[in-house]
Amino acid sequence: MIYLDHLASTPLDPLVLEAMLPWMRPDAVGNPHAAHPAGWRAADAIEQARADIAALAGARPGEVIFTSGATEANSLALLGGVPAGGGCVVSAVEHASILGCLPELRRRGSPPTVLPVDGAGRVDPSALDRTLATLPKPTLVSVMAANNEVGTLQPLAELARVTDSHGALLHTDAVQALSTQALDMAAIGLQGLSLSGHKLYGPMGIGALIARPPFRPLPASSGGGQQRGLRAGTLPTALCVGLGTACRLARERREEDARRIAELRDRLWTLLRDRLPGIRRNGPREDGIAGGLAGCLNVTLPGIDAADLLLDLPDLAIATGSACHSGAGEPSHVLLAVGLSAADAHASLRFGLGRTTTMAEVEETVGRLATLLAG
Repeated sequence: MIYLDHLASTPLDPLVLEAMLPWMRPDAVGNPHAAHPAGWRAADAIEQARADIAALAGARPGEVIFTSGATEANSLALLGGVPAGGGCVVSAVEHASILGCLPELRRRGSPPTVLPVDGAGRVDPSALDRTLATLPKPTLVSVMAANNEVGTLQPLAELARVTDSHGALLHTDAVQALSTQALDMAAIGLQGLSLSGHKLYGPMGIGALIARPPFRPLPASSGGGQQRGLRAGTLPTALCVGLGTACRLARERREEDARRIAELRDRLWTLLRDRLPGIRRNGPREDGIAGGLAGCLNVTLPGIDAADLLLDLPDLAIATGSACHSGAGEPSHVLLAVGLSAADAHASLRFGLGRTTTMAEVEETVGRLATLLAG
């Protein structure tokens, strides 16, 4: 199989697996919250993972809250971070785990404001400025760092200057960005950031919310008071170590990964454009690193049904949109937000290239698509 769905999930890096295996052995028993040597060893490993995660994002280890993934992290940020009667602003292209919080915020008396985006999927900082001037305080703004469907990179530094001028807090879903984009929370002015292991060549089932003062979300569950009372429950040592290792590797490799993967994406687009008449690119259209998220290419083939097309390509792992909405039958809310019609949204494909993608796979993918569509 040719795997071009890295935006849905990335393969586990062998070095991550190697780091996790010692903590999955029977003799690695030890609750990291226990006061004895076995527990202390596990706790030390988890604290090292916190440090590696914090270093990737420009934060402090004590600001890292482990979660089951980015969905839980996003929910904790919004449902725990927006007080009753407070303001909340999100963009129209956020992940389902952000947008899914909005009905509950409305029920609590904190009706959210959804900011539109331009044709490339970008939020206009001046529109945020005007919006914040009308909202009650405190206000939490959540704008994703990189879009999971069209690859748009948001101007986080500009948005942070706006939120700071209004005394608002800024959270970002950085799930797609951290493997290839440098993000320094302190330098940018971010108070919250969500990340996920399996989008960083780490394990599934683990993620984190990084919460920098003065952002302190209320706990979403009760229990033993672990993680400063913000997220109760015994931490899974092996998964935490895997996430920390993945973050350390991302920090070491992201510059080279970004360059190489962007070159593959640009080559993929060139071949598709040459072989498939009428094809259109969605989202950012620049080449190279400036062309949005390195591994993301979203295209429309007018007149086709993308879901049906993929049924005839069972050995190609390509998506028609976010995996979190696959099977829903509705057109992508992201593609609608950037101006596509419902018909064109249903005729769109998302290619997710990553660390394991090769040029041979890119060329074979285009050849098979072109052959199928020509037939």
